[in-house]
Amino acid sequence: MHEPASRPEKIITISRSDSIQKAAALMLSHHVGCLIVNDEDDRFIGLISERDIAYHAANALESADHATVGQIMTDHVIFCSPGTPTHEARRMMAAHRVRHLPIVENGVVVGILSARDVMAQQLVEDRAAAEEVAVLSKCLQSIDMREAVDTVAQETPKLFGARSCVLCLYPEGDMTKDAAFASSNRCLCLDGDSKRPEFTRAIAEEGGLYEDVAAECGERGGRPPRLVLPLEIVNRPETPGAEEQRLGGFICMCGLAPSFMANKELASYKAKLAREILVAHLANAMRYQQARLTSLTDTLTGVGSRKLLEDKLQSECDRAKRYKRPFSVAIIDLDHFKMVNDTLGHATGDDAIRQVAQCMNEQKRSPDVLARYGGDEFVLLMPETRAADAAILLERIRAKVEQMRIGPEIALSISCGIADSSPENESTAGEVMRRADLALYEAKNRGRNCVKLWDKEMQRSLNTGDIEIERIKRLQRRILGLSEKAEKMFMESIWGLVQALEAKDAFSKAHSENVVHYAAAIARQMELGPKYLDLIRRAAMIHDIGKIGIPDAILFKCDSLTAHERRIIEQHPIIAVRILEPMSFLENEVAIVRHHHEKWNGQGYPDGLARTAIPLGARIVAVADAFDALTSNRAYHGCRSLAEGLRILKDSADYDLDPAAVEAMLAWVDSVGRDLGKSPSELTVEDLLAVPTGDPESRPLPAAVPTLA
Repeated sequence: MHEPASRPEKIITISRSDSIQKAAALMLSHHVGCLIVNDEDDRFIGLISERDIAYHAANALESADHATVGQIMTDHVIFCSPGTPTHEARRMMAAHRVRHLPIVENGVVVGILSARDVMAQQLVEDRAAAEEVAVLSKCLQSIDMREAVDTVAQETPKLFGARSCVLCLYPEGDMTKDAAFASSNRCLCLDGDSKRPEFTRAIAEEGGLYEDVAAECGERGGRPPRLVLPLEIVNRPETPGAEEQRLGGFICMCGLAPSFMANKELASYKAKLAREILVAHLANAMRYQQARLTSLTDTLTGVGSRKLLEDKLQSECDRAKRYKRPFSVAIIDLDHFKMVNDTLGHATGDDAIRQVAQCMNEQKRSPDVLARYGGDEFVLLMPETRAADAAILLERIRAKVEQMRIGPEIALSISCGIADSSPENESTAGEVMRRADLALYEAKNRGRNCVKLWDKEMQRSLNTGDIEIERIKRLQRRILGLSEKAEKMFMESIWGLVQALEAKDAFSKAHSENVVHYAAAIARQMELGPKYLDLIRRAAMIHDIGKIGIPDAILFKCDSLTAHERRIIEQHPIIAVRILEPMSFLENEVAIVRHHHEKWNGQGYPDGLARTAIPLGARIVAVADAFDALTSNRAYHGCRSLAEGLRILKDSADYDLDPAAVEAMLAWVDSVGRDLGKSPSELTVEDLLAVPTGDPESRPLPAAVPTLA
């Protein structure tokens, strides 16, 4: 949580009998703001600062040539001992309103801290805390509200080393009502009478870091210290007049790691970041839940939604029980749908789902209810129908789908499981769905592209639990439905980190955004296709994420880099790989990020690849990266004109840069000039950045983040 106060390599001292003029000269020559004053035995007796000299010069009558250091020095000096934590040194400086803090050991100054040193260390600590908290967002990927709440209660305590945790959310934040969502992680506060409103209010208080626990918590084994984060989750409706949904509550963690109390300022900062992530994640889950519960029509296919199916199925089940009439349920699954997505892209996959839904909608009877149940799964509810009769309809639908083609070679097929109600046994809706699920499982085991009816031979598996078919299907639906959204949420989160990193440097703001724009333009000019274009965009977005591990003193240095500093900054592609490699769906993007500083002549880094051994995407990003660096202000050079930047690119082709990528860049710039009716001398960088590169959404984040094969 904290680092000890650091020591500079050299301490500048002066005698109290020396002149003020000498003190000023020493400060100037050594670029320091204060000097340590020693006595004749080299013992520390005081401190003289720039402020002391300036005050004397403005108010004293005698010349600085005759005044001595001992006359104006500060002899009542605030100091600290070696090993003092940085946050404690910062507190001492603030309390005594000083900018320099000597580090004294056995009466001798062994170091000195300046306000600048302390601020730099605080930035390091803040960055480390932010990186720790950012890991939390990787764990919070579920968009199911119930699962999201449980995941938050499980993962958040790990960030603070907490022993136990409880999370409660109430409708409209009203703690007098029952909690809408509650989850406990090794905490007994939700047991028995602890659900009383006065108890939850005592836990929540106003939020913050506490050295003790509430009396009720202590009685149930709670241990200090304790952290309470207030949570307010709001789902603002997109349609006018719709009612706003709001949940309010808290997450309370106790038994925190003792180090958190040592640096409360850093702990509060870390807690604030964590709270923002939790609120954003839970708000997304709440928004998804509300949309799912209120929508009756599937937006992609136009057939019924899962909510509609659940309502109709329950109504039909009640009717069947009342009048002893049958109904059937068919669960239809599109075979090998992931292959369609991976081979032809998500747009084509969506088109396949729409075509299958349209086919089923045309073949079903008017009283039947067709609904999309999952990503590639549909349910057909057929009133007044026995399973054998339903099988005739589903066989006809299966034959129709079998004739459909997506792309030149890929044929579609469906697997189907059918079950009917048993009026004599008063089957519940859940039982009928489970039977149909089991029949679908059998259809897939038999090779797919077939229709299977549930029969009594399957009863043993259903009753004894030999096959947990319901759990299998539920997990399949959850994984298929969440994977794409999880990937998009991750890309949005990491894009936020990239922007935050670049915002720290006035010279590199919007750099990654510009590189995305130029790289996409080059890829389109080279006619690489939409799937590869999306890959290029995502890689360009994150190409500099590894710079988060480079010290600011090197990253933002205005002078030339030393050989050692150059070796450090050349590590940023490797750092990026370490950050991104756990994300398997970014495998192709990681290869581009790793090699975007390789050179055509083999003299780049980190692997010294040459020519076509360098991935094509990396060669394209390298050209875009170089062009934006040339035509933007940097700490080490000024902004070059568009013409000068293009000239340098052209000179670097076939040496540092891929000539084909450079040629595509030049051709794109020429086409932009022609479209705008501007000559090469009139065209500007701003003109290039204003030209759309084919992304349907705003720059630079793609509207969708498809999974690559």
